[in-house]
Amino acid sequence: MNAKSFINKLIYLGLIYLGITFVVYPIGNILRISLISSDGNLSLSQYIAFFSTPVMITALKNTITVGILTVITCMLVGVFMAFYTQYYKTRFAKLINIILLTPFVLPGVIIVIAFIQLYSEMGIINQALKLLLNLEKPPIKFFGINGIIFVHTFTQYIYFYIHTKIALRFLDYSAVESARSLGASKFQVFKDIIFPHLKPAILTSAFMTFATGVSSFSAPYLIGSGYRMMSTQILQSKMNNQMQMASVQVVLLMGISVITMLLYNFYSKQNIVAKNTRNITMKKVVIKNKSLSLAMNLCAYLIILFIITPIVGIVVLSFADSSSWMMKIFPDEFTLENYKRIFLQKRILSPVKNSIQMSLIAAGGASLIAIISSYLFIKDKGFLSKVLNFLIIIPMAIPASTLGVNLITAFNKKHILLFNNPLVGTYSILPIAYVIATITLVSRSTYTAFTNYNPEYDFASRNLGASNTQTFRWIFIPIVSSGIISGFSLAFMRSLGEYTISALLYGVHNKPLSIAMVNALHDFDIGISMAYGGLIILLGTVFLVLFSKTYE
Repeated sequence: MNAKSFINKLIYLGLIYLGITFVVYPIGNILRISLISSDGNLSLSQYIAFFSTPVMITALKNTITVGILTVITCMLVGVFMAFYTQYYKTRFAKLINIILLTPFVLPGVIIVIAFIQLYSEMGIINQALKLLLNLEKPPIKFFGINGIIFVHTFTQYIYFYIHTKIALRFLDYSAVESARSLGASKFQVFKDIIFPHLKPAILTSAFMTFATGVSSFSAPYLIGSGYRMMSTQILQSKMNNQMQMASVQVVLLMGISVITMLLYNFYSKQNIVAKNTRNITMKKVVIKNKSLSLAMNLCAYLIILFIITPIVGIVVLSFADSSSWMMKIFPDEFTLENYKRIFLQKRILSPVKNSIQMSLIAAGGASLIAIISSYLFIKDKGFLSKVLNFLIIIPMAIPASTLGVNLITAFNKKHILLFNNPLVGTYSILPIAYVIATITLVSRSTYTAFTNYNPEYDFASRNLGASNTQTFRWIFIPIVSSGIISGFSLAFMRSLGEYTISALLYGVHNKPLSIAMVNALHDFDIGISMAYGGLIILLGTVFLVLFSKTYE
Protein backbone atom coordinates (compact mmCIF):
# COMPACT_ATOMS: atom_id res chain seq x y z
CA MET A 1 0.00 0.00 0.00
CA ASN A 2 1.54 3.32 -1.09
CA ALA A 3 1.40 6.53 0.97
CA LYS A 4 -1.45 8.06 -1.07
CA SER A 5 -3.62 4.96 -0.68
CA PHE A 6 -2.91 4.85 3.06
CA ILE A 7 -3.89 8.51 3.48
CA ASN A 8 -7.11 7.92 1.53
CA LYS A 9 -7.96 5.00 3.82
CA LEU A 10 -7.39 7.19 6.89
CA ILE A 11 -9.64 9.91 5.45
CA TYR A 12 -12.34 7.34 4.69
CA LEU A 13 -12.16 5.95 8.22
CA GLY A 14 -12.30 9.43 9.72
CA LEU A 15 -15.40 10.42 7.75
CA ILE A 16 -17.09 7.06 8.34
CA TYR A 17 -16.37 7.44 12.08
CA LEU A 18 -18.15 10.82 12.05
CA GLY A 19 -21.10 9.36 10.16
CA ILE A 20 -21.46 6.38 12.50
CA THR A 21 -21.01 8.51 15.63
CA PHE A 22 -23.40 11.36 14.85
CA VAL A 23 -25.88 9.75 12.45
CA VAL A 24 -26.05 5.94 12.63
CA TYR A 25 -25.50 5.45 16.36
CA PRO A 26 -28.12 8.04 17.48
CA ILE A 27 -30.68 6.44 15.14
CA GLY A 28 -29.90 2.94 16.45
CA ASN A 29 -29.96 4.20 20.03
CA ILE A 30 -33.36 5.87 19.71
CA LEU A 31 -34.74 2.68 18.13
CA ARG A 32 -33.32 0.65 21.04
CA ILE A 33 -34.90 2.97 23.63
CA SER A 34 -38.27 2.76 21.90
CA LEU A 35 -38.18 -1.05 22.18
CA ILE A 36 -37.40 -1.18 25.91
CA SER A 37 -40.19 -1.38 28.47
CA SER A 38 -40.24 0.41 31.81
CA ASP A 39 -38.73 -2.67 33.52
CA GLY A 40 -35.80 -2.74 31.06
CA ASN A 41 -36.86 -5.67 28.91
CA LEU A 42 -37.23 -5.80 25.14
CA SER A 43 -40.86 -5.01 24.39
CA LEU A 44 -43.33 -3.27 22.08
CA SER A 45 -45.18 -1.83 25.07
CA GLN A 46 -44.24 1.75 24.20
CA TYR A 47 -45.64 1.36 20.69
CA ILE A 48 -48.79 -0.28 22.09
CA ALA A 49 -49.16 2.66 24.48
CA PHE A 50 -48.76 5.08 21.59
CA PHE A 51 -51.42 3.45 19.41
CA SER A 52 -53.71 3.06 22.42
CA THR A 53 -53.68 6.78 23.20
CA PRO A 54 -56.25 8.84 21.25
CA VAL A 55 -54.12 11.98 21.49
CA MET A 56 -51.18 10.23 19.83
CA ILE A 57 -53.36 8.74 17.09
CA THR A 58 -54.76 12.21 16.43
CA ALA A 59 -51.24 13.67 16.19
CA LEU A 60 -50.22 10.97 13.70
CA LYS A 61 -53.33 11.47 11.57
CA ASN A 62 -52.95 15.25 11.67
CA THR A 63 -49.31 14.95 10.60
CA ILE A 64 -50.18 12.87 7.54
CA THR A 65 -53.11 15.17 6.73
CA VAL A 66 -50.91 18.24 6.87
CA GLY A 67 -48.32 16.51 4.66
CA ILE A 68 -50.92 15.64 1.99
CA LEU A 69 -52.57 19.09 2.02
CA THR A 70 -49.15 20.76 1.87
CA VAL A 71 -48.28 18.73 -1.24
CA ILE A 72 -51.56 19.70 -2.96
CA THR A 73 -51.38 23.44 -2.26
CA CYS A 74 -47.63 23.70 -2.91
CA MET A 75 -48.03 21.83 -6.19
CA LEU A 76 -50.69 24.30 -7.35
CA VAL A 77 -48.49 27.29 -6.50
CA GLY A 78 -45.08 25.87 -7.49
CA VAL A 79 -46.06 24.28 -10.81
CA PHE A 80 -48.12 27.30 -11.84
CA MET A 81 -45.26 29.71 -11.12
CA ALA A 82 -42.77 27.45 -12.90
CA PHE A 83 -44.94 27.56 -16.04
CA TYR A 84 -45.49 31.29 -15.59
CA THR A 85 -41.76 32.11 -15.50
CA GLN A 86 -40.36 29.38 -17.79
CA TYR A 87 -43.06 28.38 -20.28
CA TYR A 88 -44.83 31.67 -20.87
CA LYS A 89 -43.25 34.92 -21.94
CA THR A 90 -43.68 37.29 -19.00
CA ARG A 91 -42.26 40.60 -17.87
CA PHE A 92 -39.82 40.80 -14.96
CA ALA A 93 -39.15 37.04 -15.15
CA LYS A 94 -35.69 37.35 -13.55
CA LEU A 95 -36.93 39.51 -10.68
CA ILE A 96 -39.87 37.17 -10.09
CA ASN A 97 -37.47 34.22 -10.08
CA ILE A 98 -35.38 35.87 -7.34
CA ILE A 99 -38.49 36.53 -5.24
CA LEU A 100 -39.69 32.96 -5.68
CA LEU A 101 -36.34 31.59 -4.50
CA THR A 102 -36.45 33.47 -1.17
CA PRO A 103 -37.75 30.47 0.85
CA PHE A 104 -34.59 28.63 -0.18
CA VAL A 105 -32.38 30.98 1.83
CA LEU A 106 -34.72 32.42 4.48
CA PRO A 107 -35.46 30.30 7.56
CA GLY A 108 -39.08 29.27 7.93
CA VAL A 109 -39.44 30.62 11.46
CA ILE A 110 -38.91 34.18 10.19
CA ILE A 111 -41.72 33.86 7.68
CA VAL A 112 -43.99 32.28 10.31
CA ILE A 113 -43.39 35.18 12.70
CA ALA A 114 -44.01 37.68 9.91
CA PHE A 115 -47.28 35.96 9.01
CA ILE A 116 -48.30 36.16 12.68
CA GLN A 117 -47.72 39.91 12.73
CA LEU A 118 -49.73 40.33 9.52
CA TYR A 119 -52.56 37.79 9.62
CA SER A 120 -53.18 36.82 13.25
CA GLU A 121 -56.22 38.15 15.10
CA MET A 122 -54.33 41.32 16.05
CA GLY A 123 -52.24 41.30 12.87
CA ILE A 124 -51.94 44.42 10.76
CA ILE A 125 -53.62 43.07 7.61
CA ASN A 126 -56.37 41.31 9.55
CA GLN A 127 -57.16 44.46 11.53
CA ALA A 128 -57.01 46.58 8.38
CA LEU A 129 -59.57 44.34 6.66
CA LYS A 130 -61.78 44.48 9.74
CA LEU A 131 -61.82 48.29 9.68
CA LEU A 132 -62.10 48.53 5.91
CA LEU A 133 -65.05 46.12 5.72
CA ASN A 134 -66.58 47.42 8.97
CA LEU A 135 -66.68 43.96 10.53
CA GLU A 136 -67.11 43.02 14.19
CA LYS A 137 -64.39 40.39 14.08
CA PRO A 138 -61.21 40.01 11.98
CA PRO A 139 -62.12 38.09 8.79
CA ILE A 140 -59.02 35.85 8.59
CA LYS A 141 -58.86 32.78 10.84
CA PHE A 142 -55.10 32.45 11.00
CA PHE A 143 -54.66 29.56 13.40
CA GLY A 144 -54.93 25.78 13.51
CA ILE A 145 -54.63 23.73 10.35
CA ASN A 146 -55.73 26.65 8.13
CA GLY A 147 -52.85 28.80 9.32
CA ILE A 148 -50.37 25.92 9.07
CA ILE A 149 -51.34 25.10 5.47
CA PHE A 150 -51.31 28.79 4.51
CA VAL A 151 -47.75 29.19 5.79
CA HIS A 152 -46.62 25.90 4.24
CA THR A 153 -48.11 26.84 0.87
CA PHE A 154 -46.09 30.03 0.52
CA THR A 155 -42.85 28.70 2.00
CA GLN A 156 -42.62 25.08 0.81
CA TYR A 157 -43.68 25.43 -2.84
CA ILE A 158 -39.99 25.82 -3.64
CA TYR A 159 -39.37 22.15 -4.57
CA PHE A 160 -42.21 22.10 -7.10
CA TYR A 161 -41.08 25.43 -8.51
CA ILE A 162 -37.41 24.53 -8.95
CA HIS A 163 -37.86 20.95 -10.23
CA THR A 164 -40.67 21.85 -12.63
CA LYS A 165 -38.77 24.87 -13.91
CA ILE A 166 -35.68 22.77 -14.61
CA ALA A 167 -37.78 20.06 -16.28
CA LEU A 168 -39.41 22.65 -18.55
CA ARG A 169 -35.98 24.00 -19.44
CA PHE A 170 -34.96 20.54 -20.65
CA LEU A 171 -38.19 19.85 -22.54
CA ASP A 172 -37.52 18.79 -26.13
CA TYR A 173 -39.48 21.46 -27.96
CA SER A 174 -39.09 19.68 -31.31
CA ALA A 175 -41.56 17.05 -30.09
CA VAL A 176 -44.05 19.81 -29.25
CA GLU A 177 -43.62 21.42 -32.68
CA SER A 178 -43.99 18.06 -34.45
CA ALA A 179 -47.19 17.26 -32.57
CA ARG A 180 -48.69 20.66 -33.34
CA SER A 181 -47.80 20.35 -37.04
CA LEU A 182 -49.59 16.99 -37.14
CA GLY A 183 -52.77 18.62 -35.87
CA ALA A 184 -52.61 17.80 -32.15
CA SER A 185 -54.57 20.16 -29.90
CA LYS A 186 -52.94 22.06 -27.03
CA PHE A 187 -54.54 19.68 -24.55
CA GLN A 188 -53.20 16.63 -26.42
CA VAL A 189 -49.71 18.16 -26.52
CA PHE A 190 -49.85 18.76 -22.78
CA LYS A 191 -51.28 15.27 -22.00
CA ASP A 192 -49.01 13.25 -24.28
CA ILE A 193 -45.74 15.23 -24.31
CA ILE A 194 -45.42 17.90 -21.63
CA PHE A 195 -47.01 16.10 -18.66
CA PRO A 196 -45.10 12.78 -19.11
CA HIS A 197 -41.89 14.83 -19.25
CA LEU A 198 -42.81 16.73 -16.06
CA LYS A 199 -44.14 13.72 -14.15
CA PRO A 200 -40.81 12.62 -12.56
CA ALA A 201 -40.09 16.21 -11.46
CA ILE A 202 -43.57 16.60 -9.96
CA LEU A 203 -43.35 13.25 -8.14
CA THR A 204 -39.92 13.98 -6.66
CA SER A 205 -41.16 17.42 -5.59
CA ALA A 206 -44.23 15.84 -4.00
CA PHE A 207 -42.12 13.45 -1.92
CA MET A 208 -39.75 16.21 -0.79
CA THR A 209 -42.64 18.52 0.08
CA PHE A 210 -44.48 15.77 1.96
CA ALA A 211 -41.35 15.02 4.01
CA THR A 212 -40.94 18.73 4.78
CA GLY A 213 -44.63 19.12 5.63
CA VAL A 214 -44.88 16.20 8.07
CA SER A 215 -41.69 17.26 9.87
CA SER A 216 -42.65 20.95 10.10
CA PHE A 217 -42.33 22.43 13.56
CA SER A 218 -42.29 26.24 13.43
CA ALA A 219 -45.77 26.71 11.96
CA PRO A 220 -47.56 24.06 14.10
CA TYR A 221 -45.80 25.25 17.26
CA LEU A 222 -46.32 28.99 16.79
CA ILE A 223 -49.73 29.16 15.08
CA GLY A 224 -51.17 25.66 15.52
CA SER A 225 -53.27 26.74 18.52
CA GLY A 226 -53.26 23.23 19.94
CA TYR A 227 -53.40 21.42 16.59
CA ARG A 228 -51.39 18.33 17.43
CA MET A 229 -48.64 17.07 15.15
CA MET A 230 -45.86 14.58 15.72
CA SER A 231 -43.16 17.23 15.69
CA THR A 232 -44.80 19.26 18.47
CA GLN A 233 -45.66 16.11 20.45
CA ILE A 234 -41.98 15.15 20.41
CA LEU A 235 -41.07 18.47 22.04
CA GLN A 236 -43.92 18.07 24.54
CA SER A 237 -42.72 14.59 25.52
CA LYS A 238 -39.16 15.85 25.84
CA MET A 239 -40.25 18.76 28.07
CA ASN A 240 -42.21 16.31 30.26
CA ASN A 241 -39.15 14.05 30.44
CA GLN A 242 -41.07 11.22 28.77
CA MET A 243 -38.10 10.19 26.67
CA GLN A 244 -39.35 6.66 25.92
CA MET A 245 -42.58 8.00 24.43
CA ALA A 246 -40.55 10.67 22.63
CA SER A 247 -38.36 7.91 21.18
CA VAL A 248 -41.44 6.12 19.79
CA GLN A 249 -42.69 9.36 18.25
CA VAL A 250 -39.24 9.98 16.76
CA VAL A 251 -39.04 6.50 15.25
CA LEU A 252 -42.51 6.76 13.69
CA LEU A 253 -41.89 10.22 12.25
CA MET A 254 -38.48 9.14 11.00
CA GLY A 255 -40.06 6.04 9.45
CA ILE A 256 -42.48 8.22 7.47
CA SER A 257 -39.58 10.37 6.27
CA VAL A 258 -37.40 7.37 5.34
CA ILE A 259 -40.15 5.82 3.20
CA THR A 260 -40.76 9.18 1.56
CA MET A 261 -37.06 9.68 0.83
CA LEU A 262 -36.73 6.19 -0.66
CA LEU A 263 -39.55 7.01 -3.07
CA TYR A 264 -37.88 10.34 -3.77
CA ASN A 265 -34.56 8.68 -4.64
CA PHE A 266 -36.31 6.22 -6.96
CA TYR A 267 -38.15 8.89 -8.95
CA SER A 268 -35.25 11.38 -8.89
CA LYS A 269 -33.25 8.89 -11.00
CA GLN A 270 -36.00 9.02 -13.61
CA ASN A 271 -35.87 12.77 -13.43
CA ILE A 272 -32.14 12.76 -14.18
CA VAL A 273 -32.73 10.57 -17.24
CA ALA A 274 -35.32 13.03 -18.46
CA LYS A 275 -32.87 15.90 -18.11
CA ASN A 276 -30.32 14.21 -20.30
CA THR A 277 -32.64 13.97 -23.33
CA ARG A 278 -32.44 17.58 -24.40
CA ASN A 279 -32.54 18.52 -28.08
CA ILE A 280 -34.17 21.81 -29.04
CA THR A 281 -34.54 24.57 -26.45
CA MET A 282 -38.12 25.39 -25.56
CA LYS A 283 -39.47 28.66 -26.89
CA LYS A 284 -41.52 30.74 -24.49
CA VAL A 285 -45.19 30.99 -25.38
CA VAL A 286 -47.00 34.32 -25.73
CA ILE A 287 -50.55 34.33 -24.35
CA LYS A 288 -52.64 36.01 -27.03
CA ASN A 289 -56.00 35.67 -25.29
CA LYS A 290 -56.33 38.88 -23.27
CA SER A 291 -58.74 37.43 -20.70
CA LEU A 292 -56.52 34.41 -20.09
CA SER A 293 -53.43 36.63 -19.93
CA LEU A 294 -55.12 38.91 -17.38
CA ALA A 295 -56.24 35.95 -15.25
CA MET A 296 -52.77 34.37 -15.24
CA ASN A 297 -51.07 37.65 -14.39
CA LEU A 298 -53.52 38.30 -11.55
CA CYS A 299 -52.93 34.83 -10.08
CA ALA A 300 -49.16 35.12 -10.44
CA TYR A 301 -48.90 38.56 -8.86
CA LEU A 302 -51.26 37.55 -6.05
CA ILE A 303 -48.97 34.63 -5.26
CA ILE A 304 -45.92 36.89 -5.43
CA LEU A 305 -47.69 39.33 -3.11
CA PHE A 306 -48.28 36.60 -0.51
CA ILE A 307 -44.62 35.56 -0.76
CA ILE A 308 -43.05 39.00 -0.56
CA THR A 309 -45.46 40.60 1.96
CA PRO A 310 -44.00 38.90 5.06
CA ILE A 311 -40.47 39.81 3.98
CA VAL A 312 -41.40 43.46 3.43
CA GLY A 313 -43.40 43.33 6.66
CA ILE A 314 -40.40 42.22 8.70
CA VAL A 315 -38.17 44.92 7.24
CA VAL A 316 -40.74 47.69 7.83
CA LEU A 317 -41.71 46.51 11.32
CA SER A 318 -38.05 46.24 12.32
CA PHE A 319 -37.99 50.04 12.29
CA ALA A 320 -41.24 50.41 14.26
CA ASP A 321 -41.23 51.89 17.77
CA SER A 322 -42.41 48.97 19.91
CA SER A 323 -43.52 51.14 22.85
CA SER A 324 -45.88 53.23 20.74
CA TRP A 325 -47.00 50.31 18.60
CA MET A 326 -48.37 48.39 21.60
CA MET A 327 -50.96 51.14 22.11
CA LYS A 328 -52.10 51.21 18.47
CA ILE A 329 -53.22 48.82 15.74
CA PHE A 330 -50.82 50.16 13.13
CA PRO A 331 -47.30 51.45 13.85
CA ASP A 332 -46.83 55.08 12.87
CA GLU A 333 -43.50 55.86 14.53
CA PHE A 334 -40.32 54.48 12.96
CA THR A 335 -36.80 54.65 14.28
CA LEU A 336 -33.38 52.97 14.22
CA GLU A 337 -33.66 52.29 17.94
CA ASN A 338 -34.26 48.54 17.54
CA TYR A 339 -31.04 48.08 15.58
CA LYS A 340 -29.16 50.36 17.97
CA ARG A 341 -30.26 48.23 20.90
CA ILE A 342 -29.04 45.08 19.17
CA PHE A 343 -25.57 46.44 18.47
CA LEU A 344 -25.15 48.41 21.70
CA GLN A 345 -26.54 45.96 24.27
CA LYS A 346 -24.36 42.91 24.81
CA ARG A 347 -27.21 40.68 25.95
CA ILE A 348 -29.29 41.38 22.83
CA LEU A 349 -26.29 41.14 20.48
CA SER A 350 -25.10 37.83 21.94
CA PRO A 351 -27.56 35.59 19.99
CA VAL A 352 -26.52 37.29 16.74
CA LYS A 353 -22.85 36.56 17.43
CA ASN A 354 -23.64 33.01 18.53
CA SER A 355 -25.65 32.21 15.41
CA ILE A 356 -23.15 33.75 12.99
CA GLN A 357 -20.27 31.93 14.66
CA MET A 358 -22.06 28.58 14.87
CA SER A 359 -23.36 28.92 11.28
CA LEU A 360 -19.88 29.63 9.96
CA ILE A 361 -18.51 26.62 11.83
CA ALA A 362 -21.34 24.40 10.55
CA ALA A 363 -21.13 25.66 6.96
CA GLY A 364 -17.35 25.31 6.97
CA GLY A 365 -17.51 21.81 8.44
CA ALA A 366 -20.23 20.65 6.04
CA SER A 367 -18.35 22.14 3.06
CA LEU A 368 -15.07 20.52 4.07
CA ILE A 369 -16.72 17.11 4.42
CA ALA A 370 -18.55 17.66 1.11
CA ILE A 371 -15.37 18.62 -0.75
CA ILE A 372 -13.36 15.67 0.54
CA SER A 373 -16.16 13.14 0.06
CA SER A 374 -17.02 14.43 -3.43
CA TYR A 375 -13.39 14.06 -4.47
CA LEU A 376 -13.32 10.51 -3.09
CA PHE A 377 -16.63 9.60 -4.82
CA ILE A 378 -15.22 10.65 -8.19
CA LYS A 379 -11.82 9.01 -7.76
CA ASP A 380 -12.99 5.81 -6.09
CA LYS A 381 -16.05 3.61 -6.71
CA GLY A 382 -15.16 0.97 -4.13
CA PHE A 383 -16.93 -0.31 -1.02
CA LEU A 384 -15.76 2.46 1.32
CA SER A 385 -16.97 5.08 -1.14
CA LYS A 386 -20.45 3.51 -1.19
CA VAL A 387 -20.55 3.35 2.61
CA LEU A 388 -19.56 7.00 2.89
CA ASN A 389 -22.11 8.03 0.28
CA PHE A 390 -24.83 6.18 2.24
CA LEU A 391 -23.84 7.95 5.47
CA ILE A 392 -24.08 11.34 3.77
CA ILE A 393 -27.51 10.60 2.28
CA ILE A 394 -29.08 9.33 5.55
CA PRO A 395 -29.46 12.79 7.19
CA MET A 396 -31.83 13.82 4.39
CA ALA A 397 -34.39 11.40 5.87
CA ILE A 398 -34.05 12.68 9.45
CA PRO A 399 -36.59 15.40 10.38
CA ALA A 400 -35.17 18.25 12.44
CA SER A 401 -37.21 17.43 15.53
CA THR A 402 -36.06 13.80 15.48
CA LEU A 403 -32.45 14.82 14.93
CA GLY A 404 -32.50 16.85 18.14
CA VAL A 405 -33.98 14.03 20.22
CA ASN A 406 -31.56 11.52 18.65
CA LEU A 407 -28.57 13.56 19.84
CA ILE A 408 -30.07 14.15 23.29
CA THR A 409 -30.73 10.48 23.98
CA ALA A 410 -27.41 9.32 22.51
CA PHE A 411 -25.03 11.80 24.16
CA ASN A 412 -26.66 13.06 27.35
CA LYS A 413 -23.73 11.61 29.29
CA LYS A 414 -20.11 10.69 28.70
CA HIS A 415 -19.71 8.30 25.79
CA ILE A 416 -16.87 6.20 24.43
CA LEU A 417 -17.53 7.38 20.85
CA LEU A 418 -16.76 10.91 22.04
CA PHE A 419 -13.65 9.76 23.92
CA ASN A 420 -15.52 9.73 27.23
CA ASN A 421 -16.96 13.22 26.80
CA PRO A 422 -20.62 14.37 26.90
CA LEU A 423 -22.23 16.40 24.12
CA VAL A 424 -25.57 17.59 25.50
CA GLY A 425 -25.20 20.95 27.22
CA THR A 426 -22.00 21.87 25.38
CA TYR A 427 -21.53 24.69 22.88
CA SER A 428 -20.56 22.29 20.10
CA ILE A 429 -23.84 20.35 20.01
CA LEU A 430 -25.62 22.95 17.86
CA PRO A 431 -22.88 23.31 15.20
CA ILE A 432 -22.69 19.51 14.98
CA ALA A 433 -26.48 19.27 14.60
CA TYR A 434 -26.42 21.99 11.92
CA VAL A 435 -23.76 20.05 9.98
CA ILE A 436 -25.89 16.90 10.09
CA ALA A 437 -28.98 18.84 8.98
CA THR A 438 -27.25 20.43 5.97
CA ILE A 439 -24.59 17.93 4.91
CA THR A 440 -26.72 16.20 2.24
CA LEU A 441 -27.64 19.45 0.48
CA VAL A 442 -24.07 20.78 0.61
CA SER A 443 -22.64 17.48 -0.65
CA ARG A 444 -25.05 17.37 -3.58
CA SER A 445 -24.14 20.90 -4.61
CA THR A 446 -20.40 20.20 -4.32
CA TYR A 447 -20.58 16.81 -6.04
CA THR A 448 -22.48 18.31 -8.97
CA ALA A 449 -19.74 20.92 -9.38
CA PHE A 450 -17.03 18.25 -9.25
CA THR A 451 -18.74 16.04 -11.84
CA ASN A 452 -18.91 18.98 -14.24
CA TYR A 453 -15.12 19.27 -14.18
CA ASN A 454 -13.50 17.74 -17.26
CA PRO A 455 -10.22 15.91 -16.43
CA GLU A 456 -8.90 16.83 -19.88
CA TYR A 457 -8.36 20.33 -18.53
CA ASP A 458 -5.64 18.89 -16.28
CA PHE A 459 -3.81 17.26 -19.19
CA ALA A 460 -4.06 20.42 -21.28
CA SER A 461 -2.76 22.56 -18.42
CA ARG A 462 0.20 20.28 -17.75
CA ASN A 463 1.03 20.07 -21.47
CA LEU A 464 1.31 23.86 -21.42
CA GLY A 465 3.83 23.65 -18.60
CA ALA A 466 1.66 24.40 -15.57
CA SER A 467 2.44 22.72 -12.27
CA ASN A 468 -0.14 20.78 -10.23
CA THR A 469 -0.51 23.76 -7.88
CA GLN A 470 -1.06 26.18 -10.77
CA THR A 471 -3.58 23.83 -12.38
CA PHE A 472 -5.45 23.48 -9.11
CA ARG A 473 -5.46 27.23 -8.50
CA TRP A 474 -6.22 28.57 -11.98
CA ILE A 475 -8.24 25.74 -13.57
CA PHE A 476 -9.89 23.50 -10.98
CA ILE A 477 -10.95 26.05 -8.34
CA PRO A 478 -12.63 28.54 -10.75
CA ILE A 479 -14.71 25.75 -12.32
CA VAL A 480 -15.93 24.07 -9.10
CA SER A 481 -16.03 27.15 -6.85
CA SER A 482 -19.63 28.07 -7.73
CA GLY A 483 -20.92 24.74 -6.40
CA ILE A 484 -18.80 25.00 -3.26
CA ILE A 485 -19.88 28.60 -2.58
CA SER A 486 -23.53 27.74 -3.20
CA GLY A 487 -23.35 24.80 -0.79
CA PHE A 488 -21.57 26.86 1.86
CA SER A 489 -24.07 29.71 1.51
CA LEU A 490 -27.05 27.38 1.77
CA ALA A 491 -25.64 25.68 4.89
CA PHE A 492 -24.87 29.06 6.47
CA MET A 493 -28.34 30.48 5.88
CA ARG A 494 -30.14 27.30 6.94
CA SER A 495 -28.10 27.21 10.15
CA LEU A 496 -28.40 30.93 10.87
CA GLY A 497 -32.16 30.85 11.37
CA GLU A 498 -32.66 27.17 12.29
CA TYR A 499 -35.36 26.94 14.93
CA THR A 500 -36.52 23.34 15.42
CA ILE A 501 -33.12 21.83 16.24
CA SER A 502 -32.18 24.92 18.23
CA ALA A 503 -35.33 24.72 20.39
CA LEU A 504 -34.36 21.20 21.44
CA LEU A 505 -30.61 21.60 21.88
CA TYR A 506 -29.63 25.16 22.77
CA GLY A 507 -28.22 26.09 26.16
CA VAL A 508 -27.30 29.19 28.12
CA HIS A 509 -23.99 29.66 26.32
CA ASN A 510 -25.12 29.09 22.73
CA LYS A 511 -28.56 30.71 22.54
CA PRO A 512 -29.14 31.23 18.79
CA LEU A 513 -30.82 34.02 16.87
CA SER A 514 -34.01 32.12 16.06
CA ILE A 515 -34.69 31.39 19.75
CA ALA A 516 -34.00 35.02 20.69
CA MET A 517 -36.39 36.14 17.95
CA VAL A 518 -39.25 33.96 19.24
CA ASN A 519 -38.52 34.85 22.88
CA ALA A 520 -38.65 38.57 22.04
CA LEU A 521 -42.00 38.01 20.36
CA HIS A 522 -43.35 36.25 23.46
CA ASP A 523 -42.03 39.12 25.62
CA PHE A 524 -43.93 41.60 23.40
CA ASP A 525 -40.62 43.18 22.33
CA ILE A 526 -41.77 42.97 18.72
CA GLY A 527 -39.34 45.59 17.44
CA ILE A 528 -36.29 43.57 18.51
CA SER A 529 -37.84 40.37 17.13
CA MET A 530 -38.39 42.04 13.75
CA ALA A 531 -34.92 43.60 13.80
CA TYR A 532 -33.41 40.16 14.31
CA GLY A 533 -35.41 39.03 11.29
CA GLY A 534 -34.25 42.08 9.33
CA LEU A 535 -30.62 41.11 9.89
CA ILE A 536 -31.24 37.59 8.63
CA ILE A 537 -33.09 38.92 5.57
CA LEU A 538 -30.16 41.25 4.84
CA LEU A 539 -27.77 38.31 4.84
CA GLY A 540 -30.24 36.22 2.85
CA THR A 541 -30.47 38.75 0.02
CA VAL A 542 -26.71 38.52 -0.45
CA PHE A 543 -26.98 34.79 -1.13
CA LEU A 544 -30.10 35.03 -3.29
CA VAL A 545 -27.99 36.16 -6.24
CA LEU A 546 -26.06 32.87 -6.16
CA PHE A 547 -29.21 30.77 -6.26
CA SER A 548 -31.00 32.94 -8.81
CA LYS A 549 -28.08 32.52 -11.21
CA THR A 550 -28.12 28.77 -10.64
CA TYR A 551 -31.82 28.38 -11.39
CA GLU A 552 -32.40 31.11 -14.01
